[in-house]
Amino acid sequence: MLFNYKEHRIFAFSDSHGMHKRLHIPEEADILLCAGDVVSGFGKDGMENFFSWLLSHPAKLYIFVAGNHELFLEDSLEQTISLLPKKVVFLHDSTFEFDGISFGNISMRSLQSKEQNVQSAAKMDFLITHIPPEGILDEGRGSLPLLLEVYRSQPRFHVFGHAHSCGNQSKGGAFTEFYNVSQFNELKKPRWRSIENGFHLGDKSFKYQSKKCL
Repeated sequence: MLFNYKEHRIFAFSDSHGMHKRLHIPEEADILLCAGDVVSGFGKDGMENFFSWLLSHPAKLYIFVAGNHELFLEDSLEQTISLLPKKVVFLHDSTFEFDGISFGNISMRSLQSKEQNVQSAAKMDFLITHIPPEGILDEGRGSLPLLLEVYRSQPRFHVFGHAHSCGNQSKGGAFTEFYNVSQFNELKKPRWRSIENGFHLGDKSFKYQSKKCL
């Protein structure tokens, strides 16, 4: 999803699950936000390929937060350093400011903890989490502590994913606009393109067969 904000074009997405090469990033986007779940498994396989693809799109800023498929990044600083390119800002219960725009994150581990007391910096522009707040574009899988924190801190935008069927949808609020930027359902759709005497569907080619009428 593309945001026009403070003279920047910000493209946010999540849940590509290994299908990132099918995703179209607008050429005008100069800030890229990824809200996690970029691999199909639960390990580092595919991470290097994803970041190589991401950095092939010129941008002034790249921001990444871990989804439930990348929890290992939240558990090991060494893994994070070895897998994430230096150009990528990894938000983990942290904030980052660029050209007057503030970005923040509440990590998966913090939201999964039994403590139920999560906090983010107040008055930020973009809160980026992987999971949604409870009851908002969440398929019934959202977090109540996160919802309460959003109401308390009132970010301008809350960007998240995880709930695939609610992807590419938004919902307005009194102080915060909510955006589910999951791309999974869109990316998994069969894609075909026509060729001479047939068509491509995915990685397979199909040729039309002509029969004579008797």
